[in-house]
Amino acid sequence: MRRILTLTAIAAAFVMIAMNTNGFMGFRWWSLHQKLVVEVQTPFGPKVGTSTSEAHWEMAPQWFKIGDSGGGHGEGSLKGEAVVVELSEGKYLFALLNGYSAETAIQIFGNLQTFGREEYAATLNQISSSHETLELPRNKYPLLVTFDDINDPASVKRVDPANLEATFGPGYRLNGITLSLTKEPVTKGKVEKVLGWLGRYYDVHLDGNRIETLSAKNRLANSLASGDFDTEKN
Repeated sequence: MRRILTLTAIAAAFVMIAMNTNGFMGFRWWSLHQKLVVEVQTPFGPKVGTSTSEAHWEMAPQWFKIGDSGGGHGEGSLKGEAVVVELSEGKYLFALLNGYSAETAIQIFGNLQTFGREEYAATLNQISSSHETLELPRNKYPLLVTFDDINDPASVKRVDPANLEATFGPGYRLNGITLSLTKEPVTKGKVEKVLGWLGRYYDVHLDGNRIETLSAKNRLANSLASGDFDTEKN
């Protein structure tokens, strides 16, 4: 009995030593809810769309050397859906997950001076409990798109954030895009409510082709699929 108790005590002590405030045996993980708010000025007044996504970040200890998992900044993933702004009846602007990643909040809120491993960890610790809101700089904007025909996936077209009038006509301009760290739940169902066909394009691109090619007639439609609008549709 004494031997069993001793082994139990040793195991418990090992676990206590291995654990730290960030994880177990040096493995660390963080979860951030990031809210994008897109505001557009229209001839009918300002229109706003929002979407909250979850960024999950994992960092393995330096002794863990499977592939590139150990010693680096870790790996991030993003769960959520695009922002959809209804500008007028049948006219929508989408801010996609394409060009927007789990690292966006680190870059925006972290103010990293160097890109060391422990600085990354310290930044993630800091922003995990933050509720800050900042204006996104233009070089961090997500990809903006619309559809000539909302029922035709292949009619997708890129929107220039500096010139919405070229796509939507006079009186339209982008007022700004903000990013917030929040406790709000991940947004679900807004995009699919507008794009009823979305679920059928999880394994093909919006032009109907399964393979992305440089020779595609419509390069934008050939480069996008449902996962760019909603990660659950991958």
